[in-house]
Amino acid sequence: MNGFTRKNLYHAAGMAAETKISQSSFVPAIYTHIETDSRQVDDKCVFFALPGIASNGWDYLDDVAALGCTIAVVPAHLALQEKGIELIRVEDPASLMITCLQRFFGSLPAKALAVTGTNGKSSICFYIAQLANSLGFHAGLVGTFGVGGLDALQEAKQTTPDLLSMHRLLMDMRKTGVDLVAFEASSHALDQGRIEGVPFQTAVFSNLSRDHLDYHGDMAHYAEAKQRLFAFDSVDQAVFCLDDDYCEFMASAASQKTRYYYSEQNVRADFFTKQLAFEPTGCRFVLCHPEGESEVFLPLLGRFNIQNALAALASLWPDASDKRMLIKGLSTLKGAPGRMEKIHRENAPLVVVDYAHTPDALQVALQALKEHSKRRLICVFGCGGDRDRGKRPLMMSVALEHADYVWLTSDNPRTEAVEQIFSDTLSQVQEGASFSFETDRHHAISQAILSASPDDMILIAGKGHETYQDINGTKYHFDDREVALAAMETYVN
Repeated sequence: MNGFTRKNLYHAAGMAAETKISQSSFVPAIYTHIETDSRQVDDKCVFFALPGIASNGWDYLDDVAALGCTIAVVPAHLALQEKGIELIRVEDPASLMITCLQRFFGSLPAKALAVTGTNGKSSICFYIAQLANSLGFHAGLVGTFGVGGLDALQEAKQTTPDLLSMHRLLMDMRKTGVDLVAFEASSHALDQGRIEGVPFQTAVFSNLSRDHLDYHGDMAHYAEAKQRLFAFDSVDQAVFCLDDDYCEFMASAASQKTRYYYSEQNVRADFFTKQLAFEPTGCRFVLCHPEGESEVFLPLLGRFNIQNALAALASLWPDASDKRMLIKGLSTLKGAPGRMEKIHRENAPLVVVDYAHTPDALQVALQALKEHSKRRLICVFGCGGDRDRGKRPLMMSVALEHADYVWLTSDNPRTEAVEQIFSDTLSQVQEGASFSFETDRHHAISQAILSASPDDMILIAGKGHETYQDINGTKYHFDDREVALAAMETYVN
């Protein structure tokens, strides 16, 4: 059914259909759509007045009526007057909206998994989708890397869409055959109720560190927002990183649910590793799991990616009738776009492209690659313009400390002069430091690769999956991966 009547709406609300007719002269036989944006209404939609951040839906009832909408669902506790529009008063308009969407407009994918945490959400979801496909699911994503089926991702405008957009998106994904979706559940989305009504069966926690305190105020409120995911009634399985200080706090909200714990090497976890060895193109280890031990080669770089992969594995463990097939999927995982993404050609240095654009992130990336590097580790990076100037010398200090050689170049200079960015970045560099600087990012990447030996490893940091460079208000096409690949082909030839 692609629409509903006024009587259907009242019944969905658990109310007897009213006998009055809207004050509008036109009442459609079928309402064909639902809206929460007052600018998108017309005479064939039902407007759901939901609370917002800067304003609330019920603030715009006059505008909604002026556009021809004849009926609106509003919170029962508000003293609102019916002025040219019929009001249905319910305790929770959002819940009624979700009920109507799922009853009259379509269904959602059969399985939904949500991942929350400060770092790792995007990669874990990406790995979940890949492993799920290896088990025979048609998997999709909702997050940083895009929305839709894994084989047909569309650009994501935000990590987690608004409530109405979320449900519409899921229904569209179901129509294309997607039967399992991995979500990034951001703290903002959890706090603002943007994923209410999505029947998550599995919830995953990666880690928690300082972030978004401009919104949450302090770490306690930030943690509480994340913890809400594990209290969802639909969640029957929860997965936690045993290595994180907030593990027990998150798990306390899931005491009645099946729980799995993962760790890099903590033997108290359900999933952990031993005999860990780092190779130039990945990690080799023995995986310890509830059914025994398995030898694994993970073609991903960095200790943190071991944890991310174990999180994905644990989240799908109950869904795999053949555990060996699930574990085998680890050896075929592809790195998330722009997150420690490998670019490799025979007889050429290994290039890794990563989004690291803060001192902490750059340090983590370099330390991770150092464990994989056979010879020199070279770092190419820049600092964004019109942003925090204080982090610039810190990033240079981190690069010089953890890399054997550094190429300083431009990132997204925006409206700021590259010379000023360089001046800030080099302000604390000591004489004799091993680095070069080149304002042209294309040339810097090429020179770093062409001057390296085949056993060297090169980190190109800062832009990751971005495919543009922002210069004086114009975004020019620029992809670190394309530039690196072109230089490597020249190197090989």
